[in-house]
This record gives sequence, structure tokens and C-alpha cells, in this order.
Amino acid sequence: MERLYFIAVAVLALWVGVWGYFIPAEVTKALPFEVPPLHARFLGAVYLSGFAIPSLSIVSNRWTNIRDVPVMTAIWTGGLGLISLLHLEAFPSARAQPWVWFGAYLVYPLIALWLAWRHRGDQADPSGTVLPPWAKGSLLAQGVVFVILSGMLLLLPGVMVGQWPWPITRMLAQIYSAPLLAYGVGSLLLARRRSWQEILVPVVGMLVFAVLVLVASAIHRSLFSSSEAVDVIWFAVVAAISASLAVLGARALAARRSVAPSR
Repeated sequence: MERLYFIAVAVLALWVGVWGYFIPAEVTKALPFEVPPLHARFLGAVYLSGFAIPSLSIVSNRWTNIRDVPVMTAIWTGGLGLISLLHLEAFPSARAQPWVWFGAYLVYPLIALWLAWRHRGDQADPSGTVLPPWAKGSLLAQGVVFVILSGMLLLLPGVMVGQWPWPITRMLAQIYSAPLLAYGVGSLLLARRRSWQEILVPVVGMLVFAVLVLVASAIHRSLFSSSEAVDVIWFAVVAAISASLAVLGARALAARRSVAPSR
């Protein structure tokens, strides 16, 4: 059941991610609404991250190493579903994409919550390599940044439209808040975990997002200005998060390789 669910999530995420990131001019083949190229690539990065996380979850050898994935998925998909209800005018019912969008974001969070509840008592592998304080601190700081940013996008979209590094609408500001909240809550949960093995999958998934967003921003650098503080901060923060996640991912992968897989 768990693997089938992760496969379903990964397939949809890959479909949207490929169109959004690599073919942004035709993103409406996957998304139910039109967005400019940089927005398409930002959403593509989100969905390619959403492909990486369940794909890696499929091959995980212990549930406790991916215990935070269903929580992140529920926040992400459930949040998108609820936010979309606030902007129904942007979803033309004559097309198939809106029906897929709302269907997925109704079913996916419910299954994710059920999986989280079903495995709530699973015990982590005591042989896992212990997560050091600096790693927990990095995840905690990252979680706080993502949660605050998400809250501002969701609750103060009018303010964020004026402060975002590139042109954005109120609807997109709120849509962005859902995956960012998932990353934030996920990071806070990961900061509480005991071992490197328990953070590997979500960290790699978030790394995919951060690196692809950094690359997309560089591709569309004409939309940014080095004289604008918010633009400079954007590149600095995304680069810092990418570097931090790369270090965490590399250490977690090395720790995983050093421990024999459990049977």
C-alpha cells in the first residue's frame, strides 16, 4: 500500500515537474492555470522535489527513515487543495487538469495522514549514526525560515506581492506557501530525529528544490537586479540553503552507506 501510494505521488509530481521546469512555455499541459516561465520553473522545482522524495521513499529499508514524508505530503497536498478552493476562478472546469488537481489534492493528503497514523508507533533503528547538534541546529534554522516565509505568503499575500523578488500574484503567493510550509514543518521534525538515516530522504528532496530554484533564478537573472536588496538576499539565502542541504545530504548518505541494511 505504501509503495503504491508513493508511486502515485511520484508519477504526478514528475509529470508536472518536467513540463514546468524544462518546458515552461507549455506548462498548461500539466498545470490547470497559466504562469510565466520563472514561476513555471519554480513550481517545476517544487514538483521535481516532490518526485524525488516519494521515489526515494519507495526504496527505503525502514519506515522510520521516512516517517516525516507522509506529514510533509499531507501539508503540501492538503494545503494546495484548500488554497485552490479560494481561487476557483483560476481553474476552468472545461479542462481535465483542474479535475486531476482537485482529485489528487483531496485523496493524497487523506492517505498520507492515514499512513502517518498507521505507523505512529514504529521504532527507529537504534544502530543509526547519531545526528550531531550542528546538523539539528541547521535544520531548525531552516525550518523557522520556511515556516515564517510560508506564513507571510499565506496570510499576507498583498504584502508579499510587493516584496517578492520577481512579479507575483496573490494566488501564486498563497500556492507557494503550501510546499514551503511542508519544507518548514519537515525541517523542524527532522531536527528532532536521532540519526542521519532518518533525515536522508527529505533532505535530498529539499536539496533538489533548492538547487533547481537557484538554477532557475540564474536562468531568469534578467528579472533580478543587483541594486535591489531583496534580490540579493534571495540569491544569498537560496545558495546558503542549497549548500547546507548538500552538506547534510552528503553526511547522511555516508552514514547510510556505513551501516549494513536491516532485514
